[in-house]
Formats: sequence, C-alpha cells, structure tokens
Amino acid sequence: MDYKVHLNVFEGPLDLLLYFIKRDEINIYDIPIARITQEFLEYLEVIQTLNLRSAGEFIEMASTLMQIKAQMLIPRLADAIANQTIEDPRTALVERLLEYKKFKELSYDLAVLEEQQLPYFPRKVNSEYLGQAIPLNDVLQNVTLIHILAAFKRVLERIPETPSFHQVNEISATIATQTDFVYRHFIKCTKVSFSRLAESIKERIVLVVTFLAILDMVRRGQVKIRQSDLFEDFIIEKVE
Repeated sequence: MDYKVHLNVFEGPLDLLLYFIKRDEINIYDIPIARITQEFLEYLEVIQTLNLRSAGEFIEMASTLMQIKAQMLIPRLADAIANQTIEDPRTALVERLLEYKKFKELSYDLAVLEEQQLPYFPRKVNSEYLGQAIPLNDVLQNVTLIHILAAFKRVLERIPETPSFHQVNEISATIATQTDFVYRHFIKCTKVSFSRLAESIKERIVLVVTFLAILDMVRRGQVKIRQSDLFEDFIIEKVE
C-alpha cells in the first residue's frame, strides 16, 4: 500500500535549517556544518519515510551540506578558509538563508495585516473549505510545520524498528482508519496532544499513517494544530 503525501503544506529545507539555527541559538554566520548536516540527514530519513512529494528538495540540500562539510574537512582548504585566503564555502548558503528569512518575515507581516482586515472582510465558513486546501493560517495556530515534523520524529524514535515495519502489505492501517482513530480521542475532549495520541501506537508504520491522516485532516479543515507547552509537541484540536 502506497501512502504518498500529496499536500502542499510542508515547508522546505531552508525552513528546517532556520529551525535548527533558532532552536540551538546558532550564529547564522558561523554554522557548525558537521552537526547541522548530521541532524539534517536524520530529518531527511524521516521525510523519506513519510514519502513526501517535496523530498527531492531536501535531498538536494543534503547534497549541498555534505559538499560544504567535505570542503571544510580538507586540511589545506580548512586552513585557507580560517586565514580568509579563500571564500568560506558556507557563504552562499548563509546568503540564501538570510534572504529567505527576510522574505519569510515579510510574509508574516502581510499575514498580520490580513488578520487586521478580517472584521471588514468576513472569512468564509469552514464548511465551504471542506475537501479543499485551506489557508495554513486558519489551521496552524502559533506552530510551524517543521515543529510538527520534529514532534513526529521524536515519537518515531521511541518506537523500535521491527521487520514488520517493512512488510507494509500486512498493515491494516489506512488514512481512513487512522482518521477514525483520531476522532475517537475527541469523544471526551475536543483536543489532544500528538504525544498522547501516539501512546497506544506500537508500530512505526501505524504511526506514519496516523501522522499522514492528521495532515489530511488539516488539509480538509477538520482539525487545527496548536503549539504545545512542551517543546517538540503539538495539540490537535477538532474544528467545530
């Protein structure tokens, strides 16, 4: 069974790098390329597990990071970089990050202006969005999609790998069954944390399908995602 993600909601590799930089309070002009590359590759593995359509962009960035890392490990080049006799191979990446960060902050400012106009231009009701790709600001409340991916990665790492993970044909979990699984948690309460939702899941493939079901519910406007008080977790809230 193929669980291909056909959602245009995942942010790109530059967002993931900026997430690392902000989380670890890294000087953007002095990126520890070896550490960042290793962590990026770990996230790339998760992204490939999810079979994201945008995985190619992350693979391309991983290749760039590995190339920069290789250059900085060559003693002759490392000395030249330290002595500033040749350009730091990280420079082009830093410039891309700064430019992307600038435009992303601008997009946030525009989003704030849009929110200020809402009293004058009423938004359509949720039922009109059903089955459509709705604006992300409507369903993501103070949380980025990279944070969502980080929460998924943290929970995934708690589940040991087993041979059954690769025997996909034996897994009965589908987007539909896991959507029902999420809704069952809404019987007593209209919200649940992702970590709490995953407590009863013992197989990696089931967690993967559950995560994809949540993304599909976000796309359909059936749930909202909010930032949790805990780092690298998020709250799934039913849309009434």
